[in-house]
Amino acid sequence: MKVVVGKPHMRGPVSLESHSTSGVGIAVLLSGSVKGRVKIYFTKSVALSLAGSLSGTTHESVDESTQDALREVANMIVGSAKREFPGGLTKISPPKVVSNGQDDWTNERNILVVPLQCMAGAMQIEVKIQSVEAKPAVEVPKFQPGVDASQVNDLVERLLKAS
Repeated sequence: MKVVVGKPHMRGPVSLESHSTSGVGIAVLLSGSVKGRVKIYFTKSVALSLAGSLSGTTHESVDESTQDALREVANMIVGSAKREFPGGLTKISPPKVVSNGQDDWTNERNILVVPLQCMAGAMQIEVKIQSVEAKPAVEVPKFQPGVDASQVNDLVERLLKAS
């Protein structure tokens, strides 16, 4: 599945309506040397397409089997990304399905949003880094409004290729 990375940007608080209620979100917590959260939102069409690609079957609804596949996709993406974090001691939680009613960071600011588009539809990765405890072995890019998006695009493309 070919994925096109949109322009990453920082966002502040949003309303719950900003994420489609017909889609599904997967949340992963980061702990250890980097603390934070990653959420990946899939439209229903992308969720069904990804689940079908992983299982080799057709998925008609976002059921438990589809959610299992999406948790695996999130695990692959975030697991690959954590290799880029400093210190090498970042752990990730088991991915969990979240709905709009469970979204606990709609009022937070400074969330990196990476929009993605594929043939099946849209998805979005949101990253909130709360703290970095280890001294970075390499320079960690600082993502701020107006940052050159090519850095973020390169990182996301590497993560998607790795998964």
